[in-house]
Amino acid sequence: MDSSLKHIMIVEDNPGDVHLLVEMLNEHSRNQYATKHAERISHALQLLTEMEFDVLLLDLSLPDTSGLDAVRKVRSVFPNIPIIVLTGLEDDKLSVEALRIGAQDYLVKGQVSGPLLVRAMSHAIERKKMEERLNHLATHDSLTNLPNRALFQDRLKHATEKSIRNRRGQSDKTNIAVLLLDLDNFKEINDTMGHVQGDCLLQVVADSLQSTIRQSDTVARMGGDEFMLIFEDVNGLEDAKVLGQKILSVFAQPFQVCGQTFQITASIGISLFPQDGENFTALMQTADIAMYYAKRERDRVCFYELIKDKV
Repeated sequence: MDSSLKHIMIVEDNPGDVHLLVEMLNEHSRNQYATKHAERISHALQLLTEMEFDVLLLDLSLPDTSGLDAVRKVRSVFPNIPIIVLTGLEDDKLSVEALRIGAQDYLVKGQVSGPLLVRAMSHAIERKKMEERLNHLATHDSLTNLPNRALFQDRLKHATEKSIRNRRGQSDKTNIAVLLLDLDNFKEINDTMGHVQGDCLLQVVADSLQSTIRQSDTVARMGGDEFMLIFEDVNGLEDAKVLGQKILSVFAQPFQVCGQTFQITASIGISLFPQDGENFTALMQTADIAMYYAKRERDRVCFYELIKDKV
């Protein structure tokens, strides 16, 4: 795609309105925009799977949908595309509701000029970028850029719900392993080397953990020197043991941080879904108990499944 162009999709079933919009864009944008036209929401959704668009101009009266359902359908599948509702319906309540459910602007046909349309698209694109930046800050750790506790909880909730759906009518074998990892003696590094070096080490550890897991799994920073991981599609305790040792092996070699070498170990507690807990709180608690058992000897993996009778 030519990065110098803004690619616009016009979702409109009235050929006259489409022609007018294209004329406006051509006249006032100095050929900065390339347009595609869809007459139905179904066609628009198909086009969105085939190429990237910078903004969507969306009418609310279409053959296969009407009203704000058009906005909802696009949002549910493509949440990152900026949407400008461009309709003949002059309705203040409708415009407010359109913005509430995810549109970036609401314009009324017959009241739109070329400069106004171009400015509205530019603003919609920038608003969406800002929204995405704010969402990222709200769900990711600022130091490591890993998912934070809130996003981890959301992903674990989705993973357990998917596992429950997949296990219907089957045995209750383990499907998910939740790992709580705590760095050993990290406070000593902060105290002796300083927090700047400590933060650099946390970033390197985060990158190493991220490069070790599969794309479908999750590693998150919970705060301090604690990380949590979700592994899906785990086939029982033996499979989980292999995963635990794989993560522990990340710490087998020294870390190179800002020209210095750090040898650090980690203690890992693992809880298994569903037997060790069926929700975020229970799985966190059992993983935490297992991790503190691992801390007694350090540089090891401990399973709640194997120590629960001692608790």
